[in-house]
Amino acid sequence: MFKFSFSRLIWIVLIASIGYQIAFKWIPLWEMATNLQGTNVSNLQIQDEKGRLIYLSEFKGKPLIINFWASWCMPCRLEIPLLNGIYPSLLEKDKQLIGVNQSESQETIDKFQANTSIAFPVYKDNGALSRKLNIQIIPAIAVIDKNGKVQSITYGFRPWIQAYLLWWI
Repeated sequence: MFKFSFSRLIWIVLIASIGYQIAFKWIPLWEMATNLQGTNVSNLQIQDEKGRLIYLSEFKGKPLIINFWASWCMPCRLEIPLLNGIYPSLLEKDKQLIGVNQSESQETIDKFQANTSIAFPVYKDNGALSRKLNIQIIPAIAVIDKNGKVQSITYGFRPWIQAYLLWWI
């Protein structure tokens, strides 16, 4: 007979929550990300630390890897050191990595960047890029090809991000 206990209730809730995330969040996002492949984003703008607007077309000519993050996001904080570790290797392979913060003030971004020692350039999104790429979960990685078109979008913390970016992109 099934005996009810608090620990079993916790396991049931945990498994149900993971199942919900996979069925109703991750799969639809993955499908939408797949549909975005080939979308040209070179006409979209992001802001540098001085507030200057930069078109993504300025990165044309080599693959661009965009890491969407926020300072309050714990998985983002775990992913940044992994990205810092491979940043020099990406540059050697003629790939550019940038961080894009979706919604925080420049003061918050600067403070976080100083305390975290982010090795790669950091920009701020005015919302257009995140909307165009349907970034609803962070951290997220968007890979843009050398012609400014979306190659892939992945969501969530990935401990294998270094292998993904170095060998598969």
